[in-house]
Amino acid sequence: MKELSVSESVSQGWEFAKKHGLMLAALVFGVTLVTSLLNSFTLPADFWTNYMQSMSDPQEAQNFSNSLLASGSTMLGMVMSFIISIIQIIFYAGFTATVLKLIRGTMEKVSFDGFKMSAMTYLKYVVVCFIVGFVSVIGFFLCVIPGIFFYSRLAFADWYILDHPEAGIGDALTASWNLTKGNFWSILGLMVTEIGIILLGFMCCCIGLYFAIPFAYFVEGCAYKALNGDFIDEAPIIGEYVQNER
Repeated sequence: MKELSVSESVSQGWEFAKKHGLMLAALVFGVTLVTSLLNSFTLPADFWTNYMQSMSDPQEAQNFSNSLLASGSTMLGMVMSFIISIIQIIFYAGFTATVLKLIRGTMEKVSFDGFKMSAMTYLKYVVVCFIVGFVSVIGFFLCVIPGIFFYSRLAFADWYILDHPEAGIGDALTASWNLTKGNFWSILGLMVTEIGIILLGFMCCCIGLYFAIPFAYFVEGCAYKALNGDFIDEAPIIGEYVQNER
């Protein structure tokens, strides 16, 4: 059993973020822009005018809601939301794989090579994320704490399936369960730290969020590396490299 150091994961993640964060932030911004544009196509032309009026008048709010239902925007919005969700899942699967390759050293700079995975790998990633999310939600409904516990123990299942595309879904879940054994409080601290990073990014005029997301992913990726015994570096981790150069 390996012990996870949250501070080391943050330190190493920051080194990677300084080098690759801006390029990854551009990718996050790009996919956010695309999904926002897709979502806007489902809105009526006078949507924002009516929306602002509904904010100050309860009667207008009711009329606004009825007009959306009558126009069919709700159904169209559901369909578009499904399409957007698929785009986001595919994007973040490739995004996570890219972070892994950068940490391993098999990718020197950000590119779309991380997205070059088989359809089966994407499918397994989706199923793993669904299972982890479903189990966590059930745990939260039971008594919050079980949800936190199960999520912390299965937190690296999606990383494992991308790192080992030949593995099965059960293998990924089992691997995450084993990797996080004895590290509940460290994983909890890691999750709180990642939430803090995201919130700080959002507070920086919102635009900082696009950099905070890659930073948080690098932190989690470095934590995964620290716990995964078969994770073999193809190149020195940036923090260690800098120290050696000194």
